Amino acid sequence: MPGGMEARARIEELAGEAGFDLVRFAGAEALAGARAAALESRAAGRLAELHWMTDEWIERATEPRAFLAGANTVVLLAITGHAPDPERPDDRARGRVARYARGRDYHRLFESKLRRVARNVREELGGEARATVDYGPLLERPLAARAGLGWLGKSTMLLAPGFGPWVLLGAIATTLKIAPDEPLQKTCGSCTRCIVACPTGAIALHGGVLDSRLCISYHTIESREPIPRELRRQFGDWIFGCDDCLDSCPVGARNAASHPDLAPATADDAFPPLAELLALDEAAFRERFRGRAVQRATRDGFLRNVCVALGNLGTAEDVAALAGALGDGAALVRGHAAWALGEIARRHGHGGAVAGTLAARLEVEEEAWVREEVEAALAGLA
Repeated sequence: MPGGMEARARIEELAGEAGFDLVRFAGAEALAGARAAALESRAAGRLAELHWMTDEWIERATEPRAFLAGANTVVLLAITGHAPDPERPDDRARGRVARYARGRDYHRLFESKLRRVARNVREELGGEARATVDYGPLLERPLAARAGLGWLGKSTMLLAPGFGPWVLLGAIATTLKIAPDEPLQKTCGSCTRCIVACPTGAIALHGGVLDSRLCISYHTIESREPIPRELRRQFGDWIFGCDDCLDSCPVGARNAASHPDLAPATADDAFPPLAELLALDEAAFRERFRGRAVQRATRDGFLRNVCVALGNLGTAEDVAALAGALGDGAALVRGHAAWALGEIARRHGHGGAVAGTLAARLEVEEEAWVREEVEAALAGLA
């Protein structure tokens, strides 16, 4: 089995050949601080409806040796993802997709690359190795901070020197003993740009703590529930994820480096026209977003997000599409379509026609929550 320096050099070479932009090494000791913080957030309810993040899951995810028995080292690898915005057409109401999700699903991109590196670690270097992206039971951000790949910013994002928060992370735990890199002695200092930039106040005033119950990314990607009515106007045009705290960060802001697979092929991939999305059935949704992270939101959750965006920036031209969504098979879509219709009528008039559409839906609607949304929208037009 090659020695530590030789193994390190070969892994760095393999990572470069696989297309990774950054590689660092961390020890496999338990992440005691990250564990305590995650458990406290869960106890305080800040993890919202992420029910899979149980205390037991957190315990495992902060113990690399539970991820791989006998692990001595965790290799942290990063790909940059700061593709610039394409020119945004102004022909109709459009939503916005977070940068990382505009191109190919980065999980698929990572998996093949990580598997290749891990296989070579086993076959060439003789060590056991197991790889994961962010869906696996291993908290990669605190490990990346331990490895000196970056530091944990006030937004809770990892900030890599020269790249800022625009890095996507993967990890490979191995039994090889490789000298770890030193953590960076960096902080955000007095900067509070991400805290100020968050539309919903999801980042704690002192930074370093994120409340998923207020986070646009959580609601538009992970949640399968109605978006709280008091937050919807703050969502603006975001329909999958949110980059506001990342865009505000000065670290790496001038570096637009990105893996080509993560860049949007067209302006519609970054800024989809909203009204036409409401016509997508399950099959059409899967086909349109095949191979992309947007599928994580599910068809019903994504159309819920589209309705909210239309409520925030739609015009009379979008009323017909939303009226059609009032008859959608998913209550989650119908309820948010009702809210959006009320918002458009409130801003642009046409209250009489919209009120008639809502009243007609109320006559046939059986879902209690949707009826509440319809009634609230009608009350707003009174």
